[in-house]
Amino acid sequence: MDSTLILVKTGKGIEEIKSRTFGLPQQLRALLIMADGSASLSNLLSRTAQFPNADESIDWLVREGFVEAVRSSGKGPAATPAPAASPGNSGQLPPRQMLIAMTRELLGPDAPKVIQRLEEAPEAPAELGAALDRCHKFIKLTIDEKKADQFLQTGRGLLAEFK
Repeated sequence: MDSTLILVKTGKGIEEIKSRTFGLPQQLRALLIMADGSASLSNLLSRTAQFPNADESIDWLVREGFVEAVRSSGKGPAATPAPAASPGNSGQLPPRQMLIAMTRELLGPDAPKVIQRLEEAPEAPAELGAALDRCHKFIKLTIDEKKADQFLQTGRGLLAEFK
């Protein structure tokens, strides 16, 4: 698979994140969460170096319809076109909605506390960036440091698409 492709969750992938419908093992679920529409395949693989056979797991997620390529990190479109707007399709949602969808996927039952803070922020990317930083601190103090760092990294990647 082309290492410059960007992967995004399909409807099936979003359903798995929301309700664990398909019962994916933790490693596959973690890879699915990281397929956020902002990181290239090579970046995703570098962030998952500790997972055995991460590349094969990503191929499986693509084959089984949990994720798909939406574009390459270069200028041209990817081989697979983006689907209609969905919470995992970053190209179709406004920045705040992308951050909220990412928050739901990453934090699960703890998401409402953070989503409220994101909803209160103005829609401008600079203000959303400031809200992202405040939410990062909140998550770090009240939920989990690792999730806080993943939240910040993924959120910044999503907002970078709008600058």
